[in-house]
Amino acid sequence: MRRRSPPLLAAAAMAWVGAVLVAAALVGAAGCGSMLIVDSDRPLPVGSPLRPAAPSPDAVRMEIYWATLPPSAEVDDQAELWRFVQEERLDEALRIALRRNGFRAGVVGGVPSREVVRLLNPAPAVADDAAAQDQGAKLTAPTGVKKTERSVRPGEPILLDASGLVARTTLLLNESDGPVGEPFEQARAVYRLEVDPQPGGGHTVSLAPEVHHGQPRMRYVADGAAIQYPKPMQEERAFPSMRIEASLVVGEMLLVTSRGDYSDSSLGAFFHRADGEVSGERKAIVVRLVQAPLPAGFAAAARDPDRPEF
Repeated sequence: MRRRSPPLLAAAAMAWVGAVLVAAALVGAAGCGSMLIVDSDRPLPVGSPLRPAAPSPDAVRMEIYWATLPPSAEVDDQAELWRFVQEERLDEALRIALRRNGFRAGVVGGVPSREVVRLLNPAPAVADDAAAQDQGAKLTAPTGVKKTERSVRPGEPILLDASGLVARTTLLLNESDGPVGEPFEQARAVYRLEVDPQPGGGHTVSLAPEVHHGQPRMRYVADGAAIQYPKPMQEERAFPSMRIEASLVVGEMLLVTSRGDYSDSSLGAFFHRADGEVSGERKAIVVRLVQAPLPAGFAAAARDPDRPEF
C-alpha cells in the first residue's frame, strides 16, 4: 500500500478543516435566521449588506462644477458669459455685499446659453505641435473643469473646498465697518452648500463662503443621529452677509465667480483663483439642481392606487 507524503496529508487535513468551518458557519447563520440565499427568488432580508442602499426620500441631487474662466473672459469682464445670467434673482443687499468683496453671482435658468455650455464643456487644452494633435492627446488633455455629483439633504450641509491650504495670507474684507485687512494662518477657502425645500415646489440653494484657518483641534460633532464623536477641526470664519442663496427648480444653476477688476487680496479672489491646470486666472463654481423629491401632494397622488389614468 502506497503511503501519502506529509505535504499531501497536510493539504487534505486543511481542506477538511475548512469544509467543517464553512458548514458550521452556515448552520450557525441558519440558526439565527439571517442566512442569505442569493440565488433564491425570495427578496433579501432587510438589513442585508447585499441589498442596494435606498435613496433618502428628501435628498436633492446636485451637480457641482469648478470651471476655469478662459483668458478671453478678462477682455470684456465676462460680458458675454453674464449676458444670460440672472443676477436680479438674488437679493439686492446680497449683491451689494458680494460686489464689495469681489464676488459675482447669479442664476442660469432655462436652456443654458452657448457661453455657459462652453464654460462647462470646453475643448481640451492641447499644445500646438503636431504630436499633440493625436486623438489620444486630445482625450487626455486637461479641460480646466472638474465635476462631481452629490446628494444633499435638508439640514445637512456639505463642505466644498475652494482652495488649497495657504500658510499665511491677509484678506481685504469689506463688511459693515468698511474695508479691513484680516490675517489668517493655515487658511483655506470653503463653501458650505445647503438646500431647503419650499412649500410651493423648488428648493432654496445656498453657498456660504467660509475661511477655515489655524491648527486643527479635536471637537465633538454630531453625525445626525444624536451621536457625537471627536473630529479634528479648524476655526471657521463665516460671512453671513455674503451667504449666496437663490430659489431653484430642477435644471437651474447657481453660478458664482470673482470680479477681475478687484484686488487679489479680496475674498472673492481668494475663493476663485484658478489652479493653473489650464490658461486662465480665475475659476467659477456652478451648482446645478438635477433631481429633487416630488412635493408631498404629488408624491401622495403618485402612490394612490385609485388615481385615474389618462
